[in-house]
Amino acid sequence: MKKSLLWASLLLTTQTLFGAGSLATVKYGLTSLDNDGGFDLSKHSFRIDAMAEVGYPIKPRLGLAYINIDESKAKGGVSGALQLDIEGVYEIESRYVLTPYLLGGLGYEYVMDSRPNFDSQFYFDGGLGLRYPMQGGLNIVGEFKGIRMLSSNDQDGEFAFYLGVGMPFGTVRRPADIDQDGVYDYADMCPNSPMGSQVGVDGCPLKQVQSYIDSDGDTIPDGVDICPNTPLGVGVNERGCPVRATVQAAPLNTIEPSVLAETTTSKAILGDMVVDKEVKTIPKPKKTFSKDKDHDGVEDSIDQCPHTPKGFSVNSIGCALKRDLNVKFDPSSSRISASSKVNIGEFARFVKRYPNAKVRVVGYTDTSGNRASNKRLSQKRAQIVKNLLIKYGVPAAKITAIGKGELNPIATNETAEGREKNRRIEVEIR
Repeated sequence: MKKSLLWASLLLTTQTLFGAGSLATVKYGLTSLDNDGGFDLSKHSFRIDAMAEVGYPIKPRLGLAYINIDESKAKGGVSGALQLDIEGVYEIESRYVLTPYLLGGLGYEYVMDSRPNFDSQFYFDGGLGLRYPMQGGLNIVGEFKGIRMLSSNDQDGEFAFYLGVGMPFGTVRRPADIDQDGVYDYADMCPNSPMGSQVGVDGCPLKQVQSYIDSDGDTIPDGVDICPNTPLGVGVNERGCPVRATVQAAPLNTIEPSVLAETTTSKAILGDMVVDKEVKTIPKPKKTFSKDKDHDGVEDSIDQCPHTPKGFSVNSIGCALKRDLNVKFDPSSSRISASSKVNIGEFARFVKRYPNAKVRVVGYTDTSGNRASNKRLSQKRAQIVKNLLIKYGVPAAKITAIGKGELNPIATNETAEGREKNRRIEVEIR
């Protein structure tokens, strides 16, 4: 009963104090108490701990373990031991899914039914472990740790191996956004932007394009003109990009004989006289239809990238600029699903068609957890996508990977659906 109350209290405390991205883990292990003759991993151990996400490289962890000793009465009758410790955990950055970590700290061991030379005391501990994130936020954790007692004891040194399952948890703490422009205060260079104004990634208002300005004189306002430097006099479509020109018929009295397509003779009656009159006609121009095979808004006649994948933003000559690669991640994880790998493979095939193209892979997270760890996680996600692109044949020198953490959200972070959208990878082609 006492052990159950202690474990429940530990969970309640960590849930209240620790932020989102913290990790609670339940573990089973084997402990070696008497190591004079080598390891004797014969004592069953049970442990629960909670690691806090606080935004620093070393994360605090609070743990409680029970070791089932069950000595015979002849040896004094020690039944078990409770270990309560506080440790620091340092996770080592890795380009792979597995996350290695180091740990060390201070604890107190309470010995039940203690005997001389085997009683309660403080200890130092240290060790190492591996964490493997799975779908749904679960983590598989393996850990080895050693303990050194601070006073004389028959069991002055202990070793333990643990294997367990961890689950992210914690209270979501969102950064402040005083002017509510979608850019958090820590990154907002203009924290007092007027309500409703459009802002850039730095939080400063964008200059509004006046709808009546038409810089290239093609009758399409700059606000909707995606080809803003069209030569004067060239016909354009509704988005301001050139279309195939068609010759308009001039008035009959200005037509040169060389361009007349057909001459006919008809009769005209002038009073009592019948006079032959030449009637010159011009053939009707053939209808022309805009063609846009890849449906990117740029006509095939000027599209220098006629096979742009669906969903890419394009420049004035139809070449891709930026898009969401539709790579899905679990919370606090950098694991990529099989369907996402298909999307990355398709993108790699597209890039390889353009030898001069350079790719920028940008990773983003939602606002769960600390922004420093989110920045590291987004960089890790972007690096994994880069590694896959290299595996699929895109030269490494043409790819840049960068993590921007929780910046530039495309959806609200107040809902699970919005946070899922913000955990994304964008690719830019330059």
